[in-house]
Amino acid sequence: MSASDIEGVAAAPLKGNLTPSEAIGRLLKTTDLEAKIVDGAVIIRSKSISDENSRDIITVTGSRITGAPPSAPVRVITAEDMRRGGQADLGEVIRSSPVNFGGGQNPGVGTSQGNSDVNVNGSSSPNLLGLGPNATLTLLNGNRLSYTGLNSAVDISAIPATAVDRVEIITDGASAIYGADAVAGVVNVILKRDYEGVSALARVGGATDGGNFQQQYNLTGGAKWAGGGIIAVLDHSSNSDIPASSRSYARSMATDSSLYPRLGRDSALISLFQDIGSQLKANVDLMYKDGRQDVIAGFLEGQPHTASGAAVRADTRSWLVAPSLTASLGASWNLHLLSSFGADKSQTHSDIFAGGSVYGASYRQYDNDAQSIELNGDGPLFSLPAGEVRVALGGGYRRTGIELTTTTLGVTSNAFKQHSENGFGFAELLVPILSPAQNSRLGRALRLTGAFRYEANSGTDSVALPKLGIVYEPFDGLAIKGSWGRSFRLPTLYQRYGSYSAVLYQTARYATGFPADSTMIILGGANADLKPEKSESWTFSAEFRPVEHPEFTGSISFFHFDYTDRVATPLTSAIGVLNNPIYNSLVTLDPSTSLQQSLISGAAIGLQNGTTGTYDPSRVVAILDGRDRNMAREIYKGISLSMRYLIGDPDREALDLSFDGNWIDSSRQLFDGLPTVDLSGTIFNPPKLKGRVGASYVTPRLTLSAFTNLSSSILDNRSLPAYRLRALATLDLSAIAKMGGGFELGANMQNVFNAKPPLIVTGSGYDTPFDTTNYSPIGRFLSIQIRRSW
Repeated sequence: MSASDIEGVAAAPLKGNLTPSEAIGRLLKTTDLEAKIVDGAVIIRSKSISDENSRDIITVTGSRITGAPPSAPVRVITAEDMRRGGQADLGEVIRSSPVNFGGGQNPGVGTSQGNSDVNVNGSSSPNLLGLGPNATLTLLNGNRLSYTGLNSAVDISAIPATAVDRVEIITDGASAIYGADAVAGVVNVILKRDYEGVSALARVGGATDGGNFQQQYNLTGGAKWAGGGIIAVLDHSSNSDIPASSRSYARSMATDSSLYPRLGRDSALISLFQDIGSQLKANVDLMYKDGRQDVIAGFLEGQPHTASGAAVRADTRSWLVAPSLTASLGASWNLHLLSSFGADKSQTHSDIFAGGSVYGASYRQYDNDAQSIELNGDGPLFSLPAGEVRVALGGGYRRTGIELTTTTLGVTSNAFKQHSENGFGFAELLVPILSPAQNSRLGRALRLTGAFRYEANSGTDSVALPKLGIVYEPFDGLAIKGSWGRSFRLPTLYQRYGSYSAVLYQTARYATGFPADSTMIILGGANADLKPEKSESWTFSAEFRPVEHPEFTGSISFFHFDYTDRVATPLTSAIGVLNNPIYNSLVTLDPSTSLQQSLISGAAIGLQNGTTGTYDPSRVVAILDGRDRNMAREIYKGISLSMRYLIGDPDREALDLSFDGNWIDSSRQLFDGLPTVDLSGTIFNPPKLKGRVGASYVTPRLTLSAFTNLSSSILDNRSLPAYRLRALATLDLSAIAKMGGGFELGANMQNVFNAKPPLIVTGSGYDTPFDTTNYSPIGRFLSIQIRRSW
């Protein structure tokens, strides 16, 4: 690099007893520079430059070009942030972020809480901006993991938190970079690569109102050697359930029912990296999880004879093997071979109760598997006055599969084994227009990026996706970014190959103008003809780190997602549909006998008769197809703001202040001709506004932290008149003390003032009496932990 690259670059004041490498790292922490020590020499260079002798690969979520600046803001949650927040697993970590929504596949999601909010096996799935857990791509060190359950979601809690260096979150359509699922953005979990020593942790805690008694025991070890290193983790955690009988606000619910499930999890992880010679680097991540969940719904023993319920046990085993190779080809070119092989097998068994005894059982099996392999390379093409034009090129193959079985009281209503295959190719380009070395009056730096991806998908349409980005730094300390792109999500295998139902009804029940004795067939369920969902999105953001105050950092971003062809159930009710021309595309009048027989034979258990008579094909005047289809359009737009201010020296005494907030406005139109309805700010959807405010007092021996979690009110619009559920504000406190001799003691109190969820109207004792996607039944929670490090 030239001297002009460091001209005018300011660094924070340096105080404390530090090693040379620690001092250099502290000086460069708030700059766009990095240091590399080679044979005792210190090499200072720009983070956006990768020379051919470099063995350090700079990976940034949001780009496949080594060291390229992302064109959308990247949120980073560090290991230290997690410790200060007193969070035991990555599920808690991601749910604490204001850009994430607690609905979808998460523990504690209750019954009758929206079609997409289900708790199959106690897993925790990121759900950025509330677009859905299957519209968020979750990665481990840049590799895909197997889905869990039936909705193409990923269980982030399977990754032990003590192995994690940081979690990077980008809320920007990124399918042109990463492929399917990255509609709302990407959550990339980065593991530690510099852990040395051994630590043992024990943690216990519980809710002050009763239930959710937690235990966690963890053993972490790591080592580094010339050209390589390893980290290994064993983690056990469990918690007791929270029954409805232990919360006064749940009196309308069956007393045996679980407000929060009993969970257990045993996880293991190994991450190993090693240089093979001077030109080849190898890495492998291995992970295993054995999870359990117990949930009770309704009444069991000792209740009135007319009451009924179910005790549901879910067992999940998942594993991942992700080997990769990186080769230096010379001329600053790198070649990457990425692969991952994983599976998630979940089985549930339900004992069904009536009159205080078991009279039957149901069984569910969700066996997911995933394999992928990708070869890509990146490096410079040629040089411009502002620097090298860099490119990334690659392609690969991905296979996902599921085996699903659903049996109730001996009747199998769903049984299939299907998979999808995806072949893809992509290209990404980085063009520098201005660089700091040019000292241009037009600005400090300007970079343009572009990406294109083509993906051929078995069983459904192929897609071609562009993405454009710009990063402009008018002066040191400010970066203005913009991005535009298209993304997609494949329909899940369950949505395509799961069963559908065919039910015979009297036409007079739903329509007028037809013969009194006429009947109709209504279809509902899966649809093999589904196509990919599509999204067009843009972001505009500004990131700032004032030169005069490098201890202050922040970003503000504006986002807009136009999400079309969403898979949805077209009917909320069949009443009046045959008489309404808006629904003509769903109706087949005077269907032939052959069409009726074809649809009936394809239904899971044939034709179900909802009439008092017998089925006569000649009296069927219409078929109403209410199966899932690509039809809904959703708009998501909003503003995100994050700021951090560090006062003092963290190695001596410092105050670390932070704010992270998100405002979102989202709406949905089921299909043309129907009104647009609000999503955000309504029940079972994200609130309009969420925020998290933090303050940590840090010394070498003591850390005291406080976090306030804020969310705006929710409108329950399921009936008229609609009413508002109050806004939520909770306070979390934590303390971490280093006791000497390698011992560390921690204490945490969440929801200090024991805020309780507001009640909602429910239809039965099985329904959870509050919005579990936005409120929690845990209440005030206390925990303590002790860690010993060697």
